[in-house]
Amino acid sequence: MAERGEHIIVQLRRGWTNRMLWSCVLLAASFLVVSVAIFLMIFDGKAIWIPVFAGISGILSYLLFYSPITATDVASYLDKFLPAAEDSASLWLKPEQELNYFEQRQISKLEKQFPAEVEMPAILRRKWKVALSAFGAAVLVATMIFFIPRNVQGVGEGMVKESTKPREVRLPGISEVAINIKPPAYTGRSARRQNVFQIQAEEGGEVRWTLKTSLPADSMMLMFNDSTVLRLRPSKDSMTWSVAMPIRKSGFYQVKLEEEISGFYSIEMIPDELPEISVHAPASNSTIEPGMAYRTMVDVSVIDDYGISATSLFATIASGSGESVAFREQRIPFVGFKPGKLRYELKKLIDLSQLKMEAGDELYFYISATDNRNNERRSDIFIVRIEDTAQLMSLEGLSTGIDLKPEFFRSQRQIIIETEQLLKDQGNITRDVFNNKSNDLGTDQKLLRLRYGKFLGEETDAEIGGEHEEEGHEEGHEAGGDILDRYTHKHDNAEDATFFDAETKKQLKATLAEMWKAELQLRTLKPGDALPFEYKALRLLKDLQQSTRAYVAKTGIKTVPLDPAKRLTGDLAGVQQPVMIRKAIPGEEKKVVLQRALGVLEQLRSGEKIADPAVLMLKDASVQISEKAAVEPATYLPVLTAIGRILKNSYNESDLDVAGSGLIQIINKGESVPVKSKAGPARKLSDQYFKKISAIND
Repeated sequence: MAERGEHIIVQLRRGWTNRMLWSCVLLAASFLVVSVAIFLMIFDGKAIWIPVFAGISGILSYLLFYSPITATDVASYLDKFLPAAEDSASLWLKPEQELNYFEQRQISKLEKQFPAEVEMPAILRRKWKVALSAFGAAVLVATMIFFIPRNVQGVGEGMVKESTKPREVRLPGISEVAINIKPPAYTGRSARRQNVFQIQAEEGGEVRWTLKTSLPADSMMLMFNDSTVLRLRPSKDSMTWSVAMPIRKSGFYQVKLEEEISGFYSIEMIPDELPEISVHAPASNSTIEPGMAYRTMVDVSVIDDYGISATSLFATIASGSGESVAFREQRIPFVGFKPGKLRYELKKLIDLSQLKMEAGDELYFYISATDNRNNERRSDIFIVRIEDTAQLMSLEGLSTGIDLKPEFFRSQRQIIIETEQLLKDQGNITRDVFNNKSNDLGTDQKLLRLRYGKFLGEETDAEIGGEHEEEGHEEGHEAGGDILDRYTHKHDNAEDATFFDAETKKQLKATLAEMWKAELQLRTLKPGDALPFEYKALRLLKDLQQSTRAYVAKTGIKTVPLDPAKRLTGDLAGVQQPVMIRKAIPGEEKKVVLQRALGVLEQLRSGEKIADPAVLMLKDASVQISEKAAVEPATYLPVLTAIGRILKNSYNESDLDVAGSGLIQIINKGESVPVKSKAGPARKLSDQYFKKISAIND
């Protein structure tokens, strides 16, 4: 008896599993239909990719949709959702010898009242509906995609679409086309073969045409846009013609078979780009402060379209000063560089001590990258200088100039001198004496910092680097203080209680920050770590005092010397009247020709017949379009073809649309020319002033 019940469960499990598998198949088919349609539309792909998409779609649908169904799952579902099962369907899965008397009676009852059909679980019904809906939507989307014209290209105000472009038409006598494109060695790409005349080839690559005719022919040649004519060589039977040519530039060509000439076919050259160099570190101009290690890390990225063959760092070391400056050049390779890759992330730690650099020396370097075609690109020049402590500690240049800045420069020098002396005496004094002197130097640094803080309105230690806090303010007063701050003038505001400009304030704050760091190290009994901060504060102070020095060069006006003998004589010999000469801009004349040609197209669109002068306008416009097609054949070759059919009086409505859109694009593109501004700087400043005033009043 249990065997029949187990058979029921097996049948239900098989049916439900099949339904889930078909749901996965429909979902995979949905992914496949849409992905293949999009791929064929964008990339014009081949059928060889369809199995790849099918595999990906099947895996995705299996992972997202499929879940295994066991016999236990079926029995649990029957016990939970089928009243006729009376929570006894799981008894069918027990071996018959393990069933007791009452379980056997229950199984007999269950088999008699078990319905012939059992409703499928809701989750399976929902998955089936989702799969059906997805498949229907995918078929609809794929159908819409195939009806959308491919490779839409904008032309001027309108759009030239692939459907309006002329399809490649061969001469009737040509039966077979085979074009072999051999990329140059620097690309690392293999040769390829195609059976269409439109060509895309790498710069410097070789193209070989092999054309077969249905009947023996007398001659065949290729005519290019630059008036080059390439004659094809025939075979013995004069039915197979071939010729090869390297590709140096973009353009278009025509095939001439005896007296018949084909349409235009484009040649798009893929140029070889120069390597791209991005230097992430160091900064363009960096300084190694006293106390810092004489090292700098160079972090650079190099990218090329076909591969990098060599990279190097070229360094120039400048030593000395004045007329005794000496230069040394050195090439530094990147360790671990292997040529051939498209992208490199290179790092190099330069030890300036190994380059025999000393304080006051400067390092100038740039990165050079060479691609597989031996094209070289260099980065900008980066400067790394080692701060000269002797120059920094000198008082040169501080006795002259307008003394608006603080006059406590010598005190910072004295702190540095005493810190260095303390480090020298460290081995000859006790630890307590060393700690006391370091703490005393921290106190001196604090006093100096507070004296400089007065120039920024910071009267107490608590105000440095923060905001002045007052005690005794109630919360209600603080709430109203925000409103009063906008309309009251505070004399004790640290930002306003100074006569210095914003840049000076900024540098003074940076100086106080360095003094604070130096004081922290001195207070924590680490004078060696305080030296870099002390030197940096000193350099900032020196820059502040040097920035007030102004140098004004003497200027004068050199005029033509006057001849006293001719003064007051009234002799006008040699004096000519001013002549205004206006040169016509060639671009304007070309634009007028295109505009008139556009008017001729409108006449043809309305059904009017055009006279010979109008035909000449179209011919002049076609000359300009051919120049554009030589540079951008993919965009302007359809326009040139449409103009040619219009001139031959074998055009249709779409040819008028393509030609008109192309003319509009060239007219709107136009070459920008310099234009003199009507308003001078003063006028522009006054206009901005009145605009600001108007905005405030509004």
